Amino acid sequence: MLLQIVTGTGVLLATIFIHGMAVMLLFRIGRGPLTGTRKLSGYARLGISYFFVTGFVIAHMIEIMLWATVYRLGGRLYFSAITFATIGYGDITLSNEWQLASAIEGVNGILLFGWTTAFLFKVSELWSSRRDADQNIAQP
Repeated sequence: MLLQIVTGTGVLLATIFIHGMAVMLLFRIGRGPLTGTRKLSGYARLGISYFFVTGFVIAHMIEIMLWATVYRLGGRLYFSAITFATIGYGDITLSNEWQLASAIEGVNGILLFGWTTAFLFKVSELWSSRRDADQNIAQP
């Protein structure tokens, strides 16, 4: 049981690191368009949103594959994806000794999907607040 807790915690920390790097990379790349939002059309903003979402999907897939690798060197990708997303169909289960690690993966998925959601919400909030500020400046 200690091995599963240590392993699960190690993978959790690794995925947090991966996600943090993805957030920083995506923000660094997207910072330019985010600062000039008053000049962007709605389609351009949508395109930037697609960029962020695609980047986060890639990060989540890497995180899921890391968990799957731990479970059986890639043999449990489906189980890992279902667990990471906290769907938990139950059609595939791990041996009793690794079930605790899968619970840690579920917590990991909730945390990282929440972080992604918060980031995407903040980006849309920046656009809204700048658009409102631009409209207020334009009005006497």
